[in-house]
Amino acid sequence: MPAIRVKENEPFEVAIRRFKRTVEKTGLLTELRAREFYEKPTAERKRKLAA
Repeated sequence: MPAIRVKENEPFEVAIRRFKRTVEKTGLLTELRAREFYEKPTAERKRKLAA
């Protein structure tokens, strides 16, 4: 899980923006959406071959 440290006198909105950027860089949300529902191994292989 990505974490950030809020700097001294840093506005909350800026800290949230930095956190969102860090989450986006790690690809956490895309991984979460991909694992939201179970996908059969054969369906996963077919999807990867099509890409």
